[in-house]
Amino acid sequence: MRMSSAAGLAIASVVVALSGCGSGGGSGAAGPDRNVPLKERTTIAQFDVAPLPVEKAKPCDLIRPPVEEELGLVPPASMPWASRGGSAQTPTSCFWHNRVSEAVDLQVHRKPKDDKASAIRFALMEEHVDLIMGYPAGMLPIGSSTCTVTVGVSDTHYLVLQVQSRNRTGACALGVRAAQEALRNVPAL
Repeated sequence: MRMSSAAGLAIASVVVALSGCGSGGGSGAAGPDRNVPLKERTTIAQFDVAPLPVEKAKPCDLIRPPVEEELGLVPPASMPWASRGGSAQTPTSCFWHNRVSEAVDLQVHRKPKDDKASAIRFALMEEHVDLIMGYPAGMLPIGSSTCTVTVGVSDTHYLVLQVQSRNRTGACALGVRAAQEALRNVPAL
């Protein structure tokens, strides 16, 4: 896939932003897996972070009102379909938008039971990989206004944020910021 120079700059800015996010969250001790390239790691234990029980979370609770406002997103309960009895939430997803230029669809996925590989593989299969708050993450920009951010949170579960943004910061930057908030709000074990 060819990437425009604007998309390349957006990815570069997200990687710079991520570089400050990946170092916090571990014990700080050098583990034996630090020499393993990021794309070759296969388990959450190789990342010096605790697995997160996202399967116990309600997806709409992972991005809270103060940050919804900061990101320019409308709370799911105030979406037009909510007045008609509809919902922006399913047991495994939540959808936010601002009716103008941004939208975030947050999904909690479980790796297929018959798949022997860890859920970490789903986060690291994208071309652009890094860490978000210590968790393995992959970004796939699609054009100049869409990005998919996948974050491995345990050996069995991963988050997928499908993001649209037409503002200057870009869809991948919005996806990273939404992922950071979601990771902060996963309930403890």
